[in-house]
Amino acid sequence: NLLIAIAVFIITVLGALFAVPHFIDWNSYRSNFEEEARNVIGREVQVDGDVTLHLLPTPYFRVEKVRIADTATSLTEHFFKTESLSIKLSIAPLLRGVVEVNEIEFQRPVLRMAQDAKGAWNWQDFAKALSSTGYVPANVTLASLRVVDGVLALHAADGIERSRLDGVNGELSTPAVDGPYRFRGSFTSGGAKREVRIATASPEADGKVPLRLSLHLLD
Repeated sequence: NLLIAIAVFIITVLGALFAVPHFIDWNSYRSNFEEEARNVIGREVQVDGDVTLHLLPTPYFRVEKVRIADTATSLTEHFFKTESLSIKLSIAPLLRGVVEVNEIEFQRPVLRMAQDAKGAWNWQDFAKALSSTGYVPANVTLASLRVVDGVLALHAADGIERSRLDGVNGELSTPAVDGPYRFRGSFTSGGAKREVRIATASPEADGKVPLRLSLHLLD
């Protein structure tokens, strides 16, 4: 009888985990997601699309039409935007207190990097805010971060776009938040498609990050 009771309890819990997320309107929590993200990165975050959450069989979170404002330069456009952001987690490592991300995918992201009048980049204060927050777990493993049809634009201090890489597709992975990182992908520039590979070591004591980079035309 005890085993039957335990089995019924487990089945009930699993059934609830499967069913409950489907009955919750996660879009009504959009403002909460925006506020928490703003507290973490110190910038205005806007979510204009749908929010989806599933717990089983794999924890899965997806938000659409995400926008992050730029605060450090004269950019009139968003620092970052993406049509969708999807995150999949592994269940077993969570029981050990380890956040293992199976997959993060950005669909049609646009990242605009710009300098201010003093030569500082607009991503630097973003990185400092993210590294100093208590929201990011120490034990994080990223198996795959995929970029699909992305854009990387470089802007000068006057806000004018100086250079642009289109059609960025690739995959990044890392065993820890501080690296080392590996990226392999491709992009289009000047009408020619190129393949790029980047491998970094962990940061040194003075903050420098050794890296190896290779770039070549696909033809």
